[in-house]
Order: sequence, then structure tokens, then C-alpha cells
Amino acid sequence: MRIAIINLTGGGMSGGYKKYLSNVIPRMASNPAVEALLCASPPCLNVHEWFDEPLSNVEFVNCKPFRFMRHSSDQDLKQRLEKFSPDVIFLPIERFFKFNKVPIVNMVRNMEPLVFPNGSNPISERVRNWSRIWEVRKAVNKAGRVIAVSKFVKDFLIVRWDIFSDRIGEVYHGIEDLSQKESNVVRPSSIPEELGGKFIFTAGSIRPARGLEDVLYALNHLSVKSSNISGLVIAGDTTSAMMRYRKKLEAIINTYNLSSRVYWAGNLNEKEMTWCYQNCFAFVMTSRVESFGMIAGEAMAHGCICISADNPCLPEIFGDAAIFYTPYSGEDLANKVMKVLSWDSQKRALASETARQRASEFSWDRTAEQTVNELMIAAGMKNQ
Repeated sequence: MRIAIINLTGGGMSGGYKKYLSNVIPRMASNPAVEALLCASPPCLNVHEWFDEPLSNVEFVNCKPFRFMRHSSDQDLKQRLEKFSPDVIFLPIERFFKFNKVPIVNMVRNMEPLVFPNGSNPISERVRNWSRIWEVRKAVNKAGRVIAVSKFVKDFLIVRWDIFSDRIGEVYHGIEDLSQKESNVVRPSSIPEELGGKFIFTAGSIRPARGLEDVLYALNHLSVKSSNISGLVIAGDTTSAMMRYRKKLEAIINTYNLSSRVYWAGNLNEKEMTWCYQNCFAFVMTSRVESFGMIAGEAMAHGCICISADNPCLPEIFGDAAIFYTPYSGEDLANKVMKVLSWDSQKRALASETARQRASEFSWDRTAEQTVNELMIAAGMKNQ
């Protein structure tokens, strides 16, 4: 089978998307059913430089960045596709694409604009989200097959958008085995050394769908109930469009006099993230919605004590490896932190091992194999 992977992004790429491609491309390339791969991406991403080992049956080419309402392939990409002659085209992103009569498979991996388009987002972001909904619906309706990255995503497409279940394949992302990287750590300069073991950690881009109000209100409750939690570390970038939300969070911090206990760590590299996972008292996931939640997977892989909002699809991914609190309730989140504070070392060790075991159930090998199977079904090379 000859597979074209088209990364039709606007020119950038999230860390989760990059991690997905880095793990899946070499595994798909080594699959016996795959003769050749063509991987097209905007040139600024330099995808061909991500891999240490040469991939002899993978050709990396450039394509123009995605622009809203522009659905015809650029001429250079069209020529590349004509020459490559794919059996199936795979877009690991929710974009409409067509080329001759080649079957198209789309992956739905970003549920935030579909479920949480408005929220506390600025007007400009709301407009973008509703445009994204239009684009995703067009892509999903026109695709020959759709890959959903969780049961939650699949159920949403079936129930809310009336997509026939036999057109959807459910393929979880993998979670990397991080045991070999746990000795290679660096403490972020913004975090005092004495904070180790006494802070709550949360990570991800700073935006309303993160639901960070919950953990700030919880920290205020904990200020009264316990002195064993010394602070909160928030990792992640704030874009210019989300500065209003950042200011809202800072206003909450000032109202409850939490400034000395909240540490904005910004974007952290892998070594710094590992330090935070290893040294936090607990990892807290406050997201209003996730399609899979790679950060949740990383936290489990590092054996973090995990506390999560009971929002989709977090219970599906965490399973028994997290304690769940009522979303939008800082008080309930604080109570769950207090519950963990009552655990002895044996109970914490058991919870940590449960998290690692849960993470090990999500395999990139399985992700790649199941993805190839879905592409073969779309290409008519395999029965469903």
C-alpha cells in the first residue's frame, strides 16, 4: 500500500501533533503492508529532520500551509501526488482535502472547538472556532473514513453529527515509555528548589478550555485547610489572543492573595517537564474537554498522583489511575487534594504504579498498526 500523509496545518504544529507523527511515521514505514509513504508538510516544520534513523521508503515533501476555504491542492503538491500515485491519503488533522478519486481518511484529534467553541474565549477566537466547526464537518462528511482518537470522539461524531459508525475507526494514541528519561532532568529556573515535592503541577496551553480557575480556587481553599501544599506550578504558553484569559486568572490570584504561591513556568522543555512530573505532589488536569489528552498520558507514564476533572474524555484515558473531582468546583478539587494528603507512602506508591501500568496500555506500536488497518479498509484492501 502506498500512503500519502498530508499535514495540512496553518504552518505551525502543536507538541502533541509532532509527538504523534514522530512516533507513527517510522512505525507505519516498517509495516509489511506499507510499500511507501509520502509525507507532505509546510516547509517551516522541517519534518524530515525529526528522525535519527533514515527512513528508506518515506519521501518528505513540502506543501503550502492551510488557508481557510482553500480546498484545492497546490500545484506542486498535486504533481507530487500524481507521481507518487497513493492508494489512500491520510490527514491526521480535521481538514477537507481531495485528490482525484483517491480515498481520504481524516483523523479527529481536537475536540475543543467542537465542544467548547465559546466559553470565555474572545470574540475573535469564537469566530475562528465556528469556522473550524464548519471545516471539520465538511472534512468528516466528505472523507471516505474517519479515525477517532477516543470513544468519546467516536460517540460525538455518531450522536451529534449523525456519522455512520461503520465509517469510523477508533484508534487511541500511544504513550511513550519514559522510564529511560527519568534520570535526565532539569529544574525550571522559575521554580524554587525548596518547592520540590510540595507543589501541584498542571500543564498545557493557557486558554479558557483549560479550566484553570478550578485549581486556583482549590489553592485558596487549601490555604485554609492545609499548609502542606506550598504552591502551584502552571506550565504552558499564553498566546496574545489569550491574554485576556490570563489576566482573568491573575485577577483571581490577586483577589485571594495567592501571588507568592503560583509559579508561571511558561513553555518547558522535556527535561524540565520531567523534573516537574517527578517532583510534584500531584498532577492536576482541569481541562473542560480533551480528545485524548497526551499530557495526561505523560503524567501517568511518570507515575504521578493524578487528580482530574470529570470531563470527557479524561475518565476514559485515566481509568483507575486518577481521582476525579466535580468540574468547576474548586472546593471539591481541594477536598480531593486533602484526600491524597492523607495517604501514607505505601498508598502513594501503589497509586503511582497504577498510573504507570495504565500508561503502558497505550502503545504507539498498536496505534501505528491500527492506523494502517484503517487506511487499508478505506483503500478497499481489507474488510472491516
